[in-house]
Amino acid sequence: MTEKNSNFHDSIPQKELRILSTSKAIIYTLPNMGLTALLAIIVFFTFLFYINIMGQPPLIIGAIFSATIFVYAVFCPIWGVVADKIGKKKLLLFSGPILAISFIFIWTPPIPTGAYGELYLPLILWLIFFGFTFRIMIAAFQPIIYSLLPELSTEEQNRVKISMINMIMIIIGTVIGTIGPIILMGDVTKNLSREDPKLYYPISLIGKIIFTQIFFFATLISIIFCICLILMLLFIKEPPKQTVTKLSFKEMVNDLLGPFKDKNYGLFLIVFYLFWIPLVSFQFLVLNLATFVISMRGNEFILMAIVVIMFAAVSFIAWKNLSEKYGLKETLSICLIFSIFSFILFSLLLVPMPGEVGIIVGILLISLSFCSSVGIMVFPFAIMSDLIDNAEIKTGKNLSGSYSGAFIMMGSLASASSVLIISVNLELYGPEAALGYIIILSIIGPILLFAALLIFQKVQVKGTRKLVKKSNEY
Repeated sequence: MTEKNSNFHDSIPQKELRILSTSKAIIYTLPNMGLTALLAIIVFFTFLFYINIMGQPPLIIGAIFSATIFVYAVFCPIWGVVADKIGKKKLLLFSGPILAISFIFIWTPPIPTGAYGELYLPLILWLIFFGFTFRIMIAAFQPIIYSLLPELSTEEQNRVKISMINMIMIIIGTVIGTIGPIILMGDVTKNLSREDPKLYYPISLIGKIIFTQIFFFATLISIIFCICLILMLLFIKEPPKQTVTKLSFKEMVNDLLGPFKDKNYGLFLIVFYLFWIPLVSFQFLVLNLATFVISMRGNEFILMAIVVIMFAAVSFIAWKNLSEKYGLKETLSICLIFSIFSFILFSLLLVPMPGEVGIIVGILLISLSFCSSVGIMVFPFAIMSDLIDNAEIKTGKNLSGSYSGAFIMMGSLASASSVLIISVNLELYGPEAALGYIIILSIIGPILLFAALLIFQKVQVKGTRKLVKKSNEY
């Protein structure tokens, strides 16, 4: 550790120690499991559903989803500031049911009547309305959940434990949110030609089956999400706030700009934006990549799911052990380096291979990228909590909502950028061509990850914090 970083650590004053028990940590992260399941369906199934099944132009669908995510980004810090003033659990109770209902309607658009690739206006208007509603409500939910972490826990290893539990919930949510579509794709693609994989609803029986079954699955996941939210609201106690004062417009603007005026936190936000683009791009493209590039059919999807889960479980243990040995900053740096190499390896899919060999190689490449995704999804939130502590100690204000909102905002801007990158490539090369996927994953992805790695070295992250005041368990 450098002298500069040592002085940085030593200058941090004491803060009340709060520890979240394991059982409470599980309950606290339950809504994230449900929300991740919803988002997993959105991320993994969006392009396949609206482009290949609903037959809409990739650029139009990409532009709409990118716009909804951008609006989500704008609303994240706004809702965060509101939550700091009125209480976070109140906002969760308001936004949760609405986002669950709007999510269901996203998967029930009007059936297109034209040719494949022809714009169908009723479907587009439907997607715009429910897509924007869903994203605005997520902006009032997701950053608020994460903003509770620095309030419920103030000790680094406890936060790492909570982040790991949260990661387990995210993995479970991802499995729940993808296992249905994967099993569905495995079942309906048994008789789908590898050479001519058409899924357009009006002319494809397989497309019609997918359309019907995804609605029932989306409804089931929405119900699970609502149950998880109710349990968290009932059993997690929100720490007491300072006296609530009326929020003036000037104060709100200052709170919104606060995270970006904080130089150290601002650098971290840039890092998060850069490495989140390739991560989200990979998630958006996995199902399309498996279906159209690797040409998986039937039980091959199930095999992919099993291998990915095994790799993710092993990597979860490995990242946890590395974080305990080297600390948060060093472990995330290693994770970014691992991600760079795993993404570059996707270029192997351009090499002609026998069918079975190509499928095995493809499954291994997807599994390796999921390993890096596990680490990338765990450590930023623990680092964010440490940086929020610094800001709250310096200012004496409750800033977890606005800082978490800015964090989620940068992630959503990265998602919006990712959707645009994907839609442009799919428009240029077609939704079934390997080249478009390889350009995104093996060229654009590693460049952004390397830039994030370089900038991240300038971010000051605390070591283990020694807090000696009284300990409260929430």
